[in-house]
Amino acid sequence: MNMQSSAVKSNYAGNKMKKITIAFIASLAISSVVNASQCTDNFSQGALQTLKQDKFVIKSSEQRNQTAEKLLLCLGHQDPKVRDDIVYAATSEWLRGNLLAPATVKKMFNSLLDILLQASQDSHNFTQPFAALVLSEVLRVDRINPYLTDDELQKAINVTTSYMGNITDYRGFDDTQGWRHAVAHTADVFLQLSLNKKLSKVQLDQLLDALKSQVSPQSLHFYVFGEPKRLAMAFIYIVLRGEHTQQQLLNYLDRVASPAPFTDWQSVYGDQKGLAKLHNTRSFIYSIFAISAQSDNPLLQAIKPKLVELIGQLG
Repeated sequence: MNMQSSAVKSNYAGNKMKKITIAFIASLAISSVVNASQCTDNFSQGALQTLKQDKFVIKSSEQRNQTAEKLLLCLGHQDPKVRDDIVYAATSEWLRGNLLAPATVKKMFNSLLDILLQASQDSHNFTQPFAALVLSEVLRVDRINPYLTDDELQKAINVTTSYMGNITDYRGFDDTQGWRHAVAHTADVFLQLSLNKKLSKVQLDQLLDALKSQVSPQSLHFYVFGEPKRLAMAFIYIVLRGEHTQQQLLNYLDRVASPAPFTDWQSVYGDQKGLAKLHNTRSFIYSIFAISAQSDNPLLQAIKPKLVELIGQLG
């Protein structure tokens, strides 16, 4: 092959890669635009603000239910006040007030799981974390007024544990863009699931495994937005179910607080990834201890010595 032919092929490959990259970036932009247009096609900015000003009071039951379903189209809105103060606040208000029909709640359940099942929703990654947050409220309804079948509940566990285990975007809060907080929001889902008496020990173990996967992310990341506390809260409510023996819980904590792949916790101080692992693991164990230390519950008292031991190891 002569040099000219090689250069031509190299140039062709470079142009092809450039086109693929441009197409990928364009697809992300289109995804974001489509997501925004779905919301604006159903709600003007004025309508959203009026909804908030009216404290989410919609007298017509039919209109309220329709609005609840359509608001899910705004989960990825770029305005953080729409996501947090309107979409989440409104759906939480209606769900906790038992103001939505069971059929609407079921539709919301299915829509939210569909969102979490998809590879991505928008280039800014607002949609999925807020879908998880709203799903925590939708699942809260089932533990109070059951509406899910056993198969549907298992599907919720499968989807959310898979989503938790595959989170790689650890952005928390941004002054301009607001919250994402995927790990914390999904931990809230686990908390609501753990409170559901229909869950078996096997299902609770599935939640515990997924929690462990994010106590310390595989990538280099230091939690700074309170994620360990939210993970700890979910763990504590699983403990309070009383489905696990003391030894099973102690073994779990040992696995969570293992320094592996490092030899011991002293050996992490010369490695950024090791320091992140120490920071995140310490924050999780400290959070469990801080939340449970003053409790008289025997299930929490039983793990207290192990927590003290691990705190000594972590420093």
